[in-house]
Amino acid sequence: MTIANSNPLVSDRQDLSVLQKEYAEDDAVYQLKLKDLYKKYAFIRKTRPDGNCFYRAFGFAHLESLLDDSKELQK
Repeated sequence: MTIANSNPLVSDRQDLSVLQKEYAEDDAVYQLKLKDLYKKYAFIRKTRPDGNCFYRAFGFAHLESLLDDSKELQK
């Protein structure tokens, strides 16, 4: 039996504004953290929340960074 899951393992790039829509705009602490993210990152990728999300996100980010660094990729 196969259980279909609509969440991808790693999503396509998404604008940070998706986070603003997911959480309450009146939460001052969250909004400050979101402003910090805007300073550092242009986009996010969401992962399937299945218990392996940290390792999947770390591995995917590392592989994606290798595509931009040919010297490191050759190692």
